[in-house]
Amino acid sequence: MNIVVVEDHQDLRELFVEHLLGDGFNVVGAGCAEDLDEHMTNVAVDLLVLDLNLPGESGLEIARRVRAAHTGINIIMLTALTSEDDRIRGYESGADLYLSKPISPLELSAAVKAVHRRLVSAVESSALLTLHVSRMTIASSQGEANISKADTALLKALASAPDRRLAYWRLFEVTERDQSEAAKGQLELQVFRLRKKLIEIGISEDLIKSVRREGYQLTQLIRVEA
Repeated sequence: MNIVVVEDHQDLRELFVEHLLGDGFNVVGAGCAEDLDEHMTNVAVDLLVLDLNLPGESGLEIARRVRAAHTGINIIMLTALTSEDDRIRGYESGADLYLSKPISPLELSAAVKAVHRRLVSAVESSALLTLHVSRMTIASSQGEANISKADTALLKALASAPDRRLAYWRLFEVTERDQSEAAKGQLELQVFRLRKKLIEIGISEDLIKSVRREGYQLTQLIRVEA
């Protein structure tokens, strides 16, 4: 799970990041909206740990904007504002959890783990398809197909991304291609061939949807197993 801790207090931000890294999550820190936006242009983010009192764009404004653009993202808000009205505004702006400061790294870690368990549970209960990464196979109720290392990497990245959507440049990275028009053509050919394999085990070719001028998106959940 990819996490960004948005907190302008450097020592506190570094403390939270270090603790969550120790829990095994992929975590970076951001001091303001601009830092967050720069990071999100390069990485698919699953969870924001968001302080509300930030320089420039406030946490509430960031939450509304990010939630509108990334409906599948999760947001934990941190704030010293604890009145009922403050909490309501936080939830209305897009928060999944609203935690009061001061908060210890252990308490934050427990909240993050709860979000992670919920995400994993939702995928496992809803997915009709299973990607076995080590075996490099994808299975449906009608059978199982062997796929390549590149196909496995592509499906795993899409299945793990917010909204199950990734841009071309990110897919070039996970399939170990350079950033070029030639690589785009190679990726399109890979997806075409993968769709044919999926049809053989009763999976619609529409599972992998082309997003015009952007990249690709999965149209349903895939459970990912090691």
